[in-house]
Amino acid sequence: MGSRIFKSLKYVLNCIIDIIFCGMENCILCNSTSGENLLCTNCRQLVKINYSDYYLKDGKEEFKCYSLGFYSYSIKKLILALKYERNFYAAKVIGEYVTEFIKSKLEEEVDEITFVPSSKETINTRGFNQCEVICNQVSSETNIPCKVLLKKIKTTKDQIGLTTAERWNNIKDSFTCINLEYIKDKNILLIDDVVTTGATAFYCASVLKKFGAKEVYVLTVAKSRV
Repeated sequence: MGSRIFKSLKYVLNCIIDIIFCGMENCILCNSTSGENLLCTNCRQLVKINYSDYYLKDGKEEFKCYSLGFYSYSIKKLILALKYERNFYAAKVIGEYVTEFIKSKLEEEVDEITFVPSSKETINTRGFNQCEVICNQVSSETNIPCKVLLKKIKTTKDQIGLTTAERWNNIKDSFTCINLEYIKDKNILLIDDVVTTGATAFYCASVLKKFGAKEVYVLTVAKSRV
């Protein structure tokens, strides 16, 4: 019963979003008349997609990570618009690029997608988790189930301004898994918005593996140049 209700609510939400998007005529970043869906030609050209793959590791474990591009130009503006301005149109645009990557570039088979969790304090302040919004958008476009599998259990300092070593130490042991029945023997794609040192994504992937995931891959919208 619960599953059917959830699917029905998800369908209704997607219909509402589609209706809203159909009325968009201006670019969501610069407000000029848009020649394409949600972004004007100029802003879309500034979405610098430059796929890269690399490994997040600590000497004992490693996880393959993909990034769509660097944290700059329109990619940065889209993330900030979603994160701090509550511009959910930006999530649709980001979701389209992530979906394109998954369908055309991702070699690994994925059973589920999940996202880096936010703290209760962040949710209370911001009202939502931007990674969850992106994840749900991608799920609706790929039909890959989005599952809530991670929970943040430790209060941490803001990572901004910390050294690489401090970032890794700050975020260590901050996450645990929930909804364990969806983890065991599954190939899971973990979605994050921006990767800097990779500490947060690494520890999230590590705890998923600890709780029985078969494989965990990481996909970030952007990669910081820092």
